[in-house]
Amino acid sequence: MNALTDLAKLQALADAPQQPPEPLPDELPPVQAFPLQALPDTLRPWVQDVAERLQCPPDFVAVPMLVAGASLVARRLGLRPQLRTPWTARGNLWALIVGRPGMMKSPAMAEALEPINRLEARAATAYAEQAAQHRADALTAKLRAKVQEAQATKALRADPNADISALLRDEAEFEPPPRARYLVSDATYEKLGAILSETGAGVLSVRDELRSLLVDLGREESAPARGFYLQAWSGGRYTFDRIGRGTLDIPDALLSMIGGIQPGPLGDLVRMARQGKADDGMLERFLVAWPDGGGEWRNVDRRPNSEARQRVFETFDRLDSLSAEALGAEQDRTQDGEPYGRPFLRFDGEGLEAFTEWRTEFEAGLRQSEGEGLEAALSKFRHHVPSLALALHVIDGGSGPVTLRPTLQALTLAAYFESHTRRLHSSAQRAMVQGARRLLERVRGGALPSPFTARDVHRKQWSGLADRQTVADALELLVAHRWLIELELPATAQGGRPTLTYSLAQGLA
Repeated sequence: MNALTDLAKLQALADAPQQPPEPLPDELPPVQAFPLQALPDTLRPWVQDVAERLQCPPDFVAVPMLVAGASLVARRLGLRPQLRTPWTARGNLWALIVGRPGMMKSPAMAEALEPINRLEARAATAYAEQAAQHRADALTAKLRAKVQEAQATKALRADPNADISALLRDEAEFEPPPRARYLVSDATYEKLGAILSETGAGVLSVRDELRSLLVDLGREESAPARGFYLQAWSGGRYTFDRIGRGTLDIPDALLSMIGGIQPGPLGDLVRMARQGKADDGMLERFLVAWPDGGGEWRNVDRRPNSEARQRVFETFDRLDSLSAEALGAEQDRTQDGEPYGRPFLRFDGEGLEAFTEWRTEFEAGLRQSEGEGLEAALSKFRHHVPSLALALHVIDGGSGPVTLRPTLQALTLAAYFESHTRRLHSSAQRAMVQGARRLLERVRGGALPSPFTARDVHRKQWSGLADRQTVADALELLVAHRWLIELELPATAQGGRPTLTYSLAQGLA
């Protein structure tokens, strides 16, 4: 077949009667708005106040505040979602807030985390005072030991048989005081392990921009760090064994995490996971808040609601001072009656019924999820829902079994987060749809010959179409939706490979 014949065949295809093209899919599926009614009464007014003043989606305030509150609850106890089994949701949460630059993610998160930042600052001040006293006590002990050593030497010179044991008795060792920690922001995974070991309680990792951490953890050489983070989401014992550093044992490595990320980098991470890179479920462990734009902007210039703010501060102070005993927690016991393991609550009768009903429907639908990534992400809701219920129960002043109200609030939030999780796992196609729209605009504008090849497109290096894979995906989508006609031209007599060419469908020029 010669070139003229090929072109004739292509023209015949273009002129042949065809079904009209289908609309291209939306770049992102719709998501639920944040359900403010699902927030604890102690937090809701402040979330609304901050969101209104900053003119940002309430998601950017509510989600970081919930994660921070849950991190304090998780330091004390977990929740056993079934009546008899030892399965325990440990209460910690990881979450991502997703938005374009300029959507006020960072200011919103800063105000949301102010109460727990206050706890961290207070602990740092107390530690500084204790450390100063420790240094003074240690120096005093050192000087006293020198004096006693001199007295012992003098006594022996006077009488070689003198009893100097009292003078040489070891002084009590002065261990540095422990420092309470609530937050970390930029720590190596080994330092993070040391902090968890020293505090004996979980901490909250705050990252204004989470992309750098997730990309770094995806590198092959970061496999040990990634393994530590994966374990710290699940909780439980973790041990570092290092030559020259000895053994560091963490009885319960429990990490909460909150951070922001932009849609483009997040889509790249999803695509990497689908290509088999870093597909061990790290990204799927995050709850996702990816709201639409904040709507029409209006100027809000007023003082913050100081009463609502103070109520949130008091709530976090209360969470910090709570004990498992005060919350009515149970704990497993040995045959000798000694308590062991993590303290826990259970649902009450109505809460258990609501949770079990949700889970029965959830487990049936989970096996029908489209795509391994989405199924893996949704499976983590077995952890998220009881952890949310526990946090909502305790944040709003509850103790003893988790009741129906926080359970229903948690299920409402689960539906919200599920819609955003589905948006996350469809974001990998976003670049494809955007590329298809851009390419179609160029073709219809006459910026490419007819017919054209993928190489013709790539050589232009247009914005959003400079990557070969993006171009190939865009062409595939346009052909599938009947905007373009694809024709394979056979190899020439001189050899080579067949060539795929493209042209606009009939009547679309």
